Amino acid sequence: MENLKTKKKAELLEIALEILKEKQPSIVIDSDDFESSAWQNSKEIIVKFRRYIRFIPLNAEPYQYYDITVNLISRQVLPFDSGYSYIFYIPTETDKMQLDFIKKKADFPKHSNSEITITENEDHYWVSNSSKTSFSKFFINKKTGFKSGLIEGTYSVAQVKPVLESIYYREEKIIFFEGDETSKKEIIDMAVALLNKRQSLLKLDFNDYETVVSADTKNTLVEFKRIIRYMPFGTDPEKRFSYDITVNLSTNEISPFDDFFKSEFYIETKNDKKAIAFVKKNFGVFSTSFENTIYERKEDYFIDIRNPYSFGKYAVNKTTGLVKTEIQASYEPMQKPKFENPEHYSEIK
Repeated sequence: MENLKTKKKAELLEIALEILKEKQPSIVIDSDDFESSAWQNSKEIIVKFRRYIRFIPLNAEPYQYYDITVNLISRQVLPFDSGYSYIFYIPTETDKMQLDFIKKKADFPKHSNSEITITENEDHYWVSNSSKTSFSKFFINKKTGFKSGLIEGTYSVAQVKPVLESIYYREEKIIFFEGDETSKKEIIDMAVALLNKRQSLLKLDFNDYETVVSADTKNTLVEFKRIIRYMPFGTDPEKRFSYDITVNLSTNEISPFDDFFKSEFYIETKNDKKAIAFVKKNFGVFSTSFENTIYERKEDYFIDIRNPYSFGKYAVNKTTGLVKTEIQASYEPMQKPKFENPEHYSEIK
């Protein structure tokens, strides 16, 4: 290892390529497709070949590796020497044709601080671009080639990804507050169309729901979040309703209807609607910044509102409409976690 420590980055890359050629002769590292970097800690020196653009084809295997890591000390090459049957992504000729089509529509920067992921579904290519602090997404229509405008958001904390790639890395889902509003509306319209097609008997009043568009690199989600959740009097205490709907436009799955563990989706009755109107008249407006739940009791309506920062509990008398505050309080603010490189690797420039 001491001998390797004296070598420059270019020399370490050459050694890594020799090891890769010896152990995986069919793998070719093209500088147009991969970024090369070298890292070290007290025990290891590794070279990482990071794929600039990650393409997830329609009906792809659920877990695939896109990067290659060569350990210059142990001569281990990941993911091939991991001991597990992980799949390393190798683009097919069809994949290459699709990528050429997408590249003509989008200007992809080769930037070490960004990661581009393209997810294919039946009708669109969903293109994500993520950096340590921000995230953006757009779609390309497969038939017409139409490219939407960007919708954008920021991470709550800087995203420090591990040096060694992990298929179990959990991404933060970004809610889009910025970017092209027309494209955002088109995404919502796609979700409504898919919902109407798959759940044709479901008739929703979208005024009762807050619509949120969010995403990570692999998923594009439209959430219809019920502003007021209502639990009628006499409902079995063990019963759990689903009040919200999430449409995943990358996979065409709709929760809760496609969930493995299904729950009953709440359908508002005429009596429920009348009760909610009574509560709103006497209590006032319910904010979308809170999760609002009304529990009907024998003599009153119990209201529970909460979000990560505060909560309140109230009661509205069924006869008089009188509002009683039972408790209002706020939570102590949580400190945002600080993420550091857990493997203590330093980059060799």
